[in-house]
Amino acid sequence: MLDTARAQTGAEVAPSPATQKKPVAPAHPRRASANGTRLEEVTVTARRRTERIERTPISMTTVTGTQFAERGITSIAKIQNLAPNISFGNVAASSGVANAAAIFIRGIGQTDFSFGVDPGVGMYVDGVYVGSPVGSVLNMVDISSVSVLRGPQGTLFGRNTIGGAVAVTSLQPNDHLSARADVKYGTANRIDTRAFVNVPLSSTLFANFSVGSFMQDGYVNAPYQKDERKLGSQDTRVFKGALRWHPIDKLNVVLRGDWTRDRSNGAPFVTTGVNPTATGSMIALNNALAGGTLTNCTAAACYNSRYFSKNTNYGTGPDYSNLVNWSTSGTIDYELTPWLDLKSITAYRKSEGQFTQDRDASPVNINFVKDFYMEKQFSEEFQANGRALNNRLHYSTGVYYFDQSGYDINPVNFYVLSLLSGGDFRDRNYAAYAQSTYAVTRKFNVTVGVRYTEDNKSFLPNQYYISSIGAPILSIPPGTRIVPERWYHNNNARWTPMVNLSYQVTPELMAYTTFSQGFKGGGFTQRLTNIAPSPPSFRPESVNSFEGGLKFYGLDHRLRVSAAGFFTFYDNVQLLVADATHIGPYYTNAGKAHISGFELESQYALGDGWTASGSVGLTDAHYTSLTNSVQGLTLDSMFVLVSKWTANLGLSKRIDMGRYGVLTPRVDAVYRSRYNANVNAIMYNELIQPKYILVNLGARWASESGRYNFSAGLDNATNEKFMAWGSYSGSFGNYQKSFDRGRQWFIQGGVSF
Repeated sequence: MLDTARAQTGAEVAPSPATQKKPVAPAHPRRASANGTRLEEVTVTARRRTERIERTPISMTTVTGTQFAERGITSIAKIQNLAPNISFGNVAASSGVANAAAIFIRGIGQTDFSFGVDPGVGMYVDGVYVGSPVGSVLNMVDISSVSVLRGPQGTLFGRNTIGGAVAVTSLQPNDHLSARADVKYGTANRIDTRAFVNVPLSSTLFANFSVGSFMQDGYVNAPYQKDERKLGSQDTRVFKGALRWHPIDKLNVVLRGDWTRDRSNGAPFVTTGVNPTATGSMIALNNALAGGTLTNCTAAACYNSRYFSKNTNYGTGPDYSNLVNWSTSGTIDYELTPWLDLKSITAYRKSEGQFTQDRDASPVNINFVKDFYMEKQFSEEFQANGRALNNRLHYSTGVYYFDQSGYDINPVNFYVLSLLSGGDFRDRNYAAYAQSTYAVTRKFNVTVGVRYTEDNKSFLPNQYYISSIGAPILSIPPGTRIVPERWYHNNNARWTPMVNLSYQVTPELMAYTTFSQGFKGGGFTQRLTNIAPSPPSFRPESVNSFEGGLKFYGLDHRLRVSAAGFFTFYDNVQLLVADATHIGPYYTNAGKAHISGFELESQYALGDGWTASGSVGLTDAHYTSLTNSVQGLTLDSMFVLVSKWTANLGLSKRIDMGRYGVLTPRVDAVYRSRYNANVNAIMYNELIQPKYILVNLGARWASESGRYNFSAGLDNATNEKFMAWGSYSGSFGNYQKSFDRGRQWFIQGGVSF
């Protein structure tokens, strides 16, 4: 887990394991020099000990809660606008769920929440791995920091993560009575309200509590939905609490709990057209029976251009997304000796919901899906972190257990048949890991690590045909099983090592190089339509990653620069695809790939209150060999949701107005090169999102005491209507797209003490 101390904003964050045993007061901005001519120091515990970020040989980005607040950001997904080589999408392509994270780092990730496959990027909240993407697009209520760690993360993390990790840290209870609240109003009746209070209950017991409500009308017209409600709305409630007990200096215990209810009118998607080559699709069959063709049909029963739009969904089946999740965790940190800390993290999480989607976005019954979903997880992690040999050796070891179970039952109605898909799942993961750093000299460090992972997945399909269109087109007896109803198993185990060398060239400049391996277990295809003796399974995927980097912090503490280059060998790529051989999407090992690129990040205190920050990232991902399991995938196919180039640039000016407070206007620009938006992998020109630039404008005022603040902003000022995701299946023939809402304005007022 990674904790940030004071960044440029001086935000309060959770303390590191080395310091959290004592009551922690809120951190305040430290004025390094007049007019902000120096950057604040940033310390992290990415390697389980406190280090300055420029002395940590890892490619990483950390954004504090205050930095999010300065930009008016309330969703964790916006981290993709502040860090290079990351895509953080909210994808509802294979179901109607309106909150499902699809995260890619350096080209590696996943687009589906299916139990049959693990996420390619791990999300950790206060040290706890979140096993399902459902409900993982978090709203910011008491967030201290969000960190992006790039590349395989296994020798210091509970769960094996092949592409990288997003680590979220909540505010820690401390011994100062404090509170804050804010209200935001904006586009489409957006009303966000948040409140946070920290209370010392005694000299050894501290608590905090936060609550949030996030409301906004939808933006995709849906004339046939109940009350003509628009799709893409938000209706979320969040409650969080933490209790910290510190009876003696050596012992620190933190208990956390949260509850979230997320309701939406449905994911904001439309149909923009049909593929004229999909002559064997269900839409083509529907139009043929109506007396027309795929692209030329005018009868009342036809599926044609009257249902194509970029802002209106004509579906008559209900579209909605209802989700409730809650979690609790307990962290015990005990200083056994001055040189050894022991730590335990115990956690439980449960999510339950129903989602529906009329995927053809029309009154014609072509493709309607529904999910009854439940997931629960239990995890336990024990850590030992210490140092020896006069502090020349730092080490960390741990063991980890993860148990995830649940069900995803999918009643679906297609033009030619209806069936029940899905089933019950269970995933048990056991791991042990160790990492140590030895200071060969005062400047040269060697770090080695190793991890052993055993991953056991089980699937109980409950899948059978309900009805079919009938002869001569398709006639299947009702109740016919698609696969036998019994438990199927997919078990894998792997050793993955890591080696890192770092050298402090000068007091301001460090160089490092890293070799690491990553591994992700195999699994099953959940959504089946073709009769088979067993559910299709796929093998584990793995990476061999090579990285080299430089970190600089100098010019009298005014300039911080980090640069990293990487090359990754990616084997047995697990891919979600949809082609004409299957009605629904399925998983397969597509082949091998190479991914190369770099990240460059910088912060510069220009003086006189001016601060500039920015980054640029290159991800050059391409397949080197393919299996014959996918039709339409070629060596030239682009990776899903991965831009070759990402960049951002921010400029702010602090204007000190004395007793009238401080005004900070800022402008931020975000660039993403074109990408393949089809979450089902195969490239179609219709689903390629061209490059775009977002410009966000804002200004924040704070009173002289810091008690009151007011903000105003304009996000996506140029009104770019880019495609967040798309979907296409040859069995149906229509292009499904979800566009960004576009330009949004907001005003926000807050108070704190």
